[in-house]
Amino acid sequence: MSKRTYHEMILDPFQEEALDAIDAGKSVIVAAPTGTGKTLVADYLIEKAMREHLRVIYTAPIKALSNQKFRDFKKQFGEDAVGIMTGDVVLNPTAPLLIMTTEVFRNQVITEDPNLEFVSHIVFDEIHWLNDEERGTVWEESIILAPPKMKILGLSATIANASHLVDWIESIRHEEVALIEEHNRVVPLEYYYFTKDTGLVDYDQLWRYYRRKLKDRINDESPFGPTTHLDLIRTIQRSHLPALFFVFSRKQCAIKAMELANIANYLRPAERKTVEDKFIHLFGHEIDWSSSTRQLKRLCSKGIAYHHAGLLPSQKVIVEELFLERLIKVLYCTETFSVGINYPVKAVCFDSLNKYDGRNFRPLANHEFFQMSGRAGRRGLDEKGFSFALVDLGYMEKSPPPKFQLNRLEPLTSQFRLTYNTVLNLTATLSQTQIETYFQKSFSAYSYRLSSERLHSELAQIQQKLEGTHQHLCEEVGSFNCPLKHHPKRKELEKLRKAYKSLGPRKQSRVYGREMARKIRTWEKLLSQTPKSCVPQQQENCYAQSKSYLTIKQQQQELQNALAALPEENAFLQEFEYKKTHLRQIGYLREDELLPRGTCASRIYVQELLVTELIYSDVFAQLDDDQLNALLSSVDFEARKNDMFHRTSVFDSTPVKEIAEYIQSICGQDAVRYDPRVAGITHAWSQGSTFVEVQALCNLDEGDIISVFRRTIDLMRQMREAVGDSALRSRLKVCMEKLDRDEAAIMEL
Repeated sequence: MSKRTYHEMILDPFQEEALDAIDAGKSVIVAAPTGTGKTLVADYLIEKAMREHLRVIYTAPIKALSNQKFRDFKKQFGEDAVGIMTGDVVLNPTAPLLIMTTEVFRNQVITEDPNLEFVSHIVFDEIHWLNDEERGTVWEESIILAPPKMKILGLSATIANASHLVDWIESIRHEEVALIEEHNRVVPLEYYYFTKDTGLVDYDQLWRYYRRKLKDRINDESPFGPTTHLDLIRTIQRSHLPALFFVFSRKQCAIKAMELANIANYLRPAERKTVEDKFIHLFGHEIDWSSSTRQLKRLCSKGIAYHHAGLLPSQKVIVEELFLERLIKVLYCTETFSVGINYPVKAVCFDSLNKYDGRNFRPLANHEFFQMSGRAGRRGLDEKGFSFALVDLGYMEKSPPPKFQLNRLEPLTSQFRLTYNTVLNLTATLSQTQIETYFQKSFSAYSYRLSSERLHSELAQIQQKLEGTHQHLCEEVGSFNCPLKHHPKRKELEKLRKAYKSLGPRKQSRVYGREMARKIRTWEKLLSQTPKSCVPQQQENCYAQSKSYLTIKQQQQELQNALAALPEENAFLQEFEYKKTHLRQIGYLREDELLPRGTCASRIYVQELLVTELIYSDVFAQLDDDQLNALLSSVDFEARKNDMFHRTSVFDSTPVKEIAEYIQSICGQDAVRYDPRVAGITHAWSQGSTFVEVQALCNLDEGDIISVFRRTIDLMRQMREAVGDSALRSRLKVCMEKLDRDEAAIMEL
């Protein structure tokens, strides 16, 4: 049945098409620009399933989005109907609608959790995260292992190869998958670059101004003045707020918000009072607030704020609520704010078009830029949305701003990686033939087959062209035995000899002279043979035909190189066997049978080998509960670039390092991630220190400290599921309770 309206809303054609596909019982992938209304499709599916008393799982890439969806769906369906599982939070896990991170779902499908038996649909919000270098493998494994009777709804930003993705899903699930694509936005977006000198300009205008100013300059001094975020805000604040201002540095988010607050106030007295009341309601009396909460309140009272992963959960919540209520007019934020959470604005600003990706600075990819820009333009409020990018004209030649193009979006590629946990679970649940099929089902293997078939087909066509062209050519064409190539090179050689001779002995002995002599010797060797003697007519024919022949020959070489660069087709199966050998060596497998250590590690999803070895050692027995918390917080901890901690030794790390070295000696350096520097703050918190006292022990952002404690609780929850020792399970519960308090306790969701 065609859906013209859904709850009295007029549907866009792509939404209507998606709803029809859901009603037809199909799996569906919806790919559309940010802000076009993809979420409505998921809402419809969930309402339909709830009416029919079916269970639905909704997965999201980040906890903030999971938490937001949990709050939204609770309002819509009631508290009893909705549950959440995000690793560190488990509430109402048997509810008919269950919100979870994609990692939790992956863990359920790989262990064949019986709770999945009655789930009719799985919603993958932001399914294009399959492309994420760190976490993409989780989406791939989830899609491969999702039970066949469970229908998929995938929501994605615009992607270049959506049909490729859908073809892959159809090939592994043996079902029809409806691809619904929308390329147009309801609210069109305009893109501008900004400098103080140029104002708002397009890409071509920016370059014309830059070249004209360089041409007209009188001396060598730069003709360009500096441009700051304040210049851009002054330019747009009359008609383009509210705005998101993306800054790829947590520290700079706060600094820039404070700089703007020194010169601007966007709230009327009544709005300011509303903000202050909300802070008191959430945080209590101001005398008890942290300095960061006071700072945030001063900013929010002027309609300005910042948002990043280092904020306390409660601080994020109040910023998000105020933003939704349009009491924040300028929000400085990191890119995580662009993921899924529906906070549309009139304009999006970029402090820079380069970002640090953990290894080096690089330009934003097309899909990153358009994902973030897509937040601009509020449906029903704005005729247009705007994207503004700050540019430094002083670096135009050295680091030119990218020209982003929607028709050049990067295709999704597989990020599949094989963990020891996956190896153990596959070995436990699948036969060897099924395992081989599993790897053949990967998006990587599918992409390999497509690329291989395409390259072989193109090579065959090139070969035909070469054969057709070569019939009219001498076989020496392209070599120095051909007079067409030999004689011009011979003339070049003579010129080079004369130039070298004219240098004289002193200059000949210098670097450039020695380089000329080396080149002469090389050319003499190439031209040592007398070229083939060809009649003039043959030479004329070869001259006419050789250019196209050599171009085709070059294309052939490029295709052969591309084929050679493809990964080994059975690379994952080989790695699987390689890792199984490691697991046998360390006593996790006997042939293909999981031993007790292997069974334990199959239920641990973070540093499974190190955690299992610690469980089976006597290390825990040597530690009290606070030291145990400190140790477990060090597992898989990865410090940020400038993180610092007070030097402290809260437990003897030697036995842990010996275990780590043992694992690394067999499985390689990457098999263990462990950093005891963080142990001091967890130990202090576990002993009952206040949050302010813990902060004094490090320079971590408040939200990162909380993240350490929540991540440790999550690991202990996994350990409790993995071990049979009731005494250890009880002890872990006590340890979790010592961390799960005050600022680190989960807020009411």
